[in-house]
Amino acid sequence: MASDIYLRTLTVYYEEEVEGEAYFHALAERLSDPDQAAKMRLLGDVETYAAEAVRPLIDKYGLTPKSAADLQASGRAAAAAQAADWDAVIGEWRRTFPGYIDDFEGLKAMAPPEDLSPLKILTDHEHAAIAFLEAEVAGQPDPAAPLRHYLATGSAVAPDGGWAAL
Repeated sequence: MASDIYLRTLTVYYEEEVEGEAYFHALAERLSDPDQAAKMRLLGDVETYAAEAVRPLIDKYGLTPKSAADLQASGRAAAAAQAADWDAVIGEWRRTFPGYIDDFEGLKAMAPPEDLSPLKILTDHEHAAIAFLEAEVAGQPDPAAPLRHYLATGSAVAPDGGWAAL
């Protein structure tokens, strides 16, 4: 049986993914560098994938998240308040994104066993984003590879077994 705290947390995390999609897509619109804008759109798509993975749990438990329109407006507002300096944004996210892994692992720890598969997909989206950030800072030739791999598989594990170990 799912606890009230699990259900409330699941709802909030789902809402944050919907907000995140709008946030990253709005940031993409503000970037003049086409490569950077494409990476922001990929991050937005990763958020969408993660939200879609847990949406069946929202429906299963009859949860009522905030409206998509409200969440998208909130995401766009957060993007408007975000500095559009690429290096500063990437640096900020490198500091903050790892903390989300602990949050998602905490959600999984509360979850009924039958909910773990979609919650792994949710957690893996953050691993993929972190792998992208680290690859971007390292100047790797294709830093967006972890994002595309996640979108293709729902997993943050690279074909060679890397990425999710970050």
